Amino acid sequence: MSKTENKLTEGSITKTLVVFSLPFIGSFLLQALYSVVDLLIVSHFAGTYSISGLNIVAQLTDMVLCFAIGFLSGATVLIAQYLGAGKKEDMIKTIQTSFTFILMLGVIVTVVMLALVHPVLNLLQTPAESYQEAYRYYVVVMAGVIFIFMYNAIASILRGMGDSKHPMFFVLIATVSNIILDLIFVGGFQMGAGGAALATVIAQAFSVVISVIYLKKIDFPFDFRLSSFRIDRKTLRNLMRLGIPSAFQNTILNVSLVFLIGMANILGVYASAAVGIAAKINVIFILPNVALHSSLATIVGQNVGAGKLERGVKTVRLEFLISAGYSLIICAIMWFFSKELLQIFTNDPNTLQVGAQYFKGHCWDYFVVMPLAYCLGGLYIGTGHTMYVAIANLCGAVISRMPLAYVFSQLAGFGVLGIGIAYPISTTVTVTVYLIFLVMGKWKESTVEELR
Repeated sequence: MSKTENKLTEGSITKTLVVFSLPFIGSFLLQALYSVVDLLIVSHFAGTYSISGLNIVAQLTDMVLCFAIGFLSGATVLIAQYLGAGKKEDMIKTIQTSFTFILMLGVIVTVVMLALVHPVLNLLQTPAESYQEAYRYYVVVMAGVIFIFMYNAIASILRGMGDSKHPMFFVLIATVSNIILDLIFVGGFQMGAGGAALATVIAQAFSVVISVIYLKKIDFPFDFRLSSFRIDRKTLRNLMRLGIPSAFQNTILNVSLVFLIGMANILGVYASAAVGIAAKINVIFILPNVALHSSLATIVGQNVGAGKLERGVKTVRLEFLISAGYSLIICAIMWFFSKELLQIFTNDPNTLQVGAQYFKGHCWDYFVVMPLAYCLGGLYIGTGHTMYVAIANLCGAVISRMPLAYVFSQLAGFGVLGIGIAYPISTTVTVTVYLIFLVMGKWKESTVEELR
C-alpha cells in the first residue's frame, strides 16, 4: 500500500468517520476562505460595486467548478470501490483517465466561457454600476480555470484512495498564497475584483505545482509525464455513468443559486450585495455538512467494494446524528445573530437590513432536512447511484426552489425573505425523493461493471 492509500473498511466506524472527515472539514473550510478573504479584502478596499461584481461572477464560477467536481466525484467513488475490492490495475486506469479528461474539459470550458462573457453577464442581470468589476473578475478566473480543475482532480483522486490529509495541506498553501496576493493586488495596487481573481488563480496554480512535485516524489500511481495522459474507454464509461449525474446535480444546484442571485439583482444593488454576503456566510456554515457528505461517499464506496455494505450504512446513521446536532446550532445562530454575522463584511445599514431578512427565511433549511439530504446523498454517491442524487436535486433545486423564490420574492412581495424561504421548502422536496429511492432498495445493487 502506497503512502496515499488508506483502507476505510476496518476498525471502529466512529473513529474512521471522524479521523477521515476532520481533514475534509479543514480542506473545505480553507477552500471557503478563498472567496471569504476575497470578499473581505474587496469590501474594505474597493466598496459596494466591487462586492456586487465579485458576488455575481463568483456564483457563476462556482457553477462551472461544481460541474467538474461532480465528474470528479465519480472518480472518487470508482477509485474507492476499486481500492476496497483490491483492483489496483483498474484504479490506476481510473486515475489516468480522470486526469486526462479533466484537462481536456478545462481547455474547453476556458474557450467557451471567455467567448460568452458579455452574454452571460447580461443574462445574470448584472447591475450597470457593477458591470466593469464583474467583467474583470470573470475574465481572469475563466482564463485560469484549468489550474482550479487540476487541483480538484488531485484532491478527489487522493480522497478516493483514502488520503484526506494531503489535499488539506495543498489547499492550505493555496489559501495562504491567496491572502498575501489579495493584499498586494487589491489593497496595494487597488485592482478591485480583478485583483482578487488574479490572486485566486495564481494561488491555485502554485498549489498544483507543489502537489505535483510531492506526488512525483512518492509511490503515487501516476507520474504526470505527457505519455501517461491517456483515456481508457471502458473506464471512461464507468466514470461517465457515475460522474455525469453528479456533475448535472452540481450544475443544477448552482443554476438555481445563480437564478436566486438574479432575483436579488432585480431587487437592487443592496439586495445583490446582501444576498451575496449571506451566501458566503452560508458556505462557511454548510461546510462541515458538505465535508461529512463527501467523506461518507468515500467510506461507503470502499466498503461497497469490499462487500461490507452494512458497515457503510452504519456510517450513514452516525453521520446523520453528528450533522443534525451541528445544523440545529447553526439554525439558531442564523435566527438570533443575523445582523452580527453580516457585520463581519459590511456596516452599510441598508445591506444589513436586507441580509437579515434573508437569513430569517434561509436558516430553517438547517432544521433536520439538510442533514438528512446530505446523508442520503452521500449514501447514494458511495454506492454508485449518482442518478438518484441528480433526480432528487433536480426536483428540489430547479422544479421547486426556483419557482418558489420567484413567487415569494416577486409576486408575493416578500423580497429577499422570499428567496430565503424557498430553501427549506425545496430541500424538503429533495429529501422526499431520496426517501422514495431508499424504500425502493435498488441502491444496494452495484452500478460499476467490474464489481458486478
